[in-house]
Amino acid sequence: MIRINDIISERYKVVGILGHGGMSDVYEARDMIFKRNVAIKVLKEEAAKKMDNVIRFQNEARFSSSLNHPNIIKIYDYGELDNTLFIVNEFAKGQTLREALDFKRNFSINETCSIMLQLCDALIYVHSKHIVHRDIKSSNVYINPDGSVKLGDFGISILLNSNYNINENKRIVGTVQYVAPEVVLGKPSTYLSDIYSMGILFYELLVGEVPFDGSDPNEVALMHVQNELPSPLKKVTNLPKEVEYIFFKATNKDLKKRYHSVKELRDDILALYNNKRAMRQGRSLLARIFGLSSN
Repeated sequence: MIRINDIISERYKVVGILGHGGMSDVYEARDMIFKRNVAIKVLKEEAAKKMDNVIRFQNEARFSSSLNHPNIIKIYDYGELDNTLFIVNEFAKGQTLREALDFKRNFSINETCSIMLQLCDALIYVHSKHIVHRDIKSSNVYINPDGSVKLGDFGISILLNSNYNINENKRIVGTVQYVAPEVVLGKPSTYLSDIYSMGILFYELLVGEVPFDGSDPNEVALMHVQNELPSPLKKVTNLPKEVEYIFFKATNKDLKKRYHSVKELRDDILALYNNKRAMRQGRSLLARIFGLSSN
């Protein structure tokens, strides 16, 4: 068991506890060599008894350590301590998008476009490395006080055409609120599956909730296959029409009609972001009347 003031690998001094998850515990520590704070994720002893969890943890270390992008959480180090696996991450100063949404009803159209553009940049880079993230969701994206965002958690990511991926016969396919319909039907995850998840996240940021949710994960997953997605304009009526087009194209059940690349998605979001008419339309009535900022 790790305690405050413990020193890991003769280098990282534990200074606090950041959180506990089902599979791992996360600690804040001080890197005594580089004089910086880091986050150390430690695989729980019980979780380590399941090989899928070990593979997932190793995947996160392997994939993330190979990536270097300003919108992706950096991995500084990983190893083993007393038969316990750990990963040393860049310390995210902000909060996850999900945590931010817990304190505010939703993000403005301006804020949402800024977040999505940064995530698109991260995902374009990830896909260029032939990696499919497979778990794009609000709780895996951190937003810093300056508005910059960082994508994390590559635990169930896959490298296309690789033998080192998690067994696809297992039930780990992503998070049901964001999972693409073709994945629910048992087809392999692809770049287009990530684009679908980006579309769901786009909706969540603007509306404050995901399109489909419920207590039964299987039922939620089937909704992506069987149900028509609701328009975000029905929830937030002052959004520009372009939002609806982007959302439905990113989440089209027909792969031929979905965005073929993250760059295509980014181009449309950027066009919306630069559209002064649409941005004015997306502001609240009070903001438009009194000239208040929507950010």
